[in-house]
Amino acid sequence: MLPLRPIIALAGLAGWLSRVSRQGSGVMVSGRLLLKIAPHAVRTLSRDKKVILVSGTNGKTTTTSLIYHALASENKVATNFTGANLFAGIAETLGRSRNATLVVLEVDEMVMPWAIDETKPRLIVLLNLGRDQLDRLSEVRQVAQKWKTALTRIPPYCVVLADADDPFVTWAAKDWVNVIWFTSGAIGHIDASTCPECGIILDWSKDQSTYSCTCGFKKPQPEWIMRGNTLTGPERKEIVVRTAIPGAAAMSNAGRAIVAASIFKVDGEKAAEAIASVSSVDGRFGKLTIGATTFRLLLSKNPASWRETLTTSALGPKNVLLVVNANTQDGKDTSWLWDVDFSPLQGRNVIVTGERKLDLSVRLTVNEIPHQIADTEAKAATIFGASEADIIASYTAFHRLSKLVKRR
Repeated sequence: MLPLRPIIALAGLAGWLSRVSRQGSGVMVSGRLLLKIAPHAVRTLSRDKKVILVSGTNGKTTTTSLIYHALASENKVATNFTGANLFAGIAETLGRSRNATLVVLEVDEMVMPWAIDETKPRLIVLLNLGRDQLDRLSEVRQVAQKWKTALTRIPPYCVVLADADDPFVTWAAKDWVNVIWFTSGAIGHIDASTCPECGIILDWSKDQSTYSCTCGFKKPQPEWIMRGNTLTGPERKEIVVRTAIPGAAAMSNAGRAIVAASIFKVDGEKAAEAIASVSSVDGRFGKLTIGATTFRLLLSKNPASWRETLTTSALGPKNVLLVVNANTQDGKDTSWLWDVDFSPLQGRNVIVTGERKLDLSVRLTVNEIPHQIADTEAKAATIFGASEADIIASYTAFHRLSKLVKRR
């Protein structure tokens, strides 16, 4: 096998050429070349590092960034800032981070078993599991089973920080001895109607905050509890959490980041202070101007994320633009639109655009949401005029628009 240093240099050169020729960010081409020449590069590069893996259907990028900032207050840390969470993105991150002692990696749900085997992580953070792009990804239960199997292979020193509010995450992680349970009191789960253990109807409490089954499967007792902006841990220690990113999900992610940092001996107050300064992650909640309109950019990509984003956006400006595409990265099947309750848009000035604007228009009409249709974001800005508005965009539209945020 060739030494890794010249292979990494060659991969880095390929990435640089991709950037200067404006073919892309260079991350994927660099990572793919590295894995092509050295298939076990990730395993080799991980050996002398403490690796943290973060995965879930929603919140991966934000949580990874917040953990990075919490740890960076006292450590030399690397991460995949761009959200490149597949094989090549993980390889590229490790290839350019040889001097870092800690590496925080956002990992796609389906790539998680491979990442566990290759990196031998010190910490795994499991956020949630829900329906997402079913035309190209597995059903939720299949993903949970893959996680459950992969967790049987983790090193004995590895800690799993798991969300007790999600039955699928609980089921996947419950057999591991070194697990820390986290709760933010998330209400219900739109995909968890039956028990992951035995398949019969899962019994949810009246307030939808806990669950159990006659087979014995139930919500575990959490060690860390997030209520409002207060994080309570072992021995009733309380930490006030502040985040510049709006929404209940962002607050929960900030709480998880503080817990993750504490596992690596970072003081909770110091971690909370570092997290409080993060106002935008990879374009999320960033500001951009189109025409005379100042937009705040939000990402939504599946029913659960739309539910959270619509709730957060409802506290923002009255104007809102919805952009839905159906490319491979978005998921070509838009039937998930019918699983979203768009009623939080009532009383707002709503415009829809994107490749599937007509699909979205039909859904809003059935939900009795008055709206207009625009061919482009620029046409929508003409309608909104000199005002503030939210853009809630699906994956490909979001990443196109986020480039405008990053240039500010």
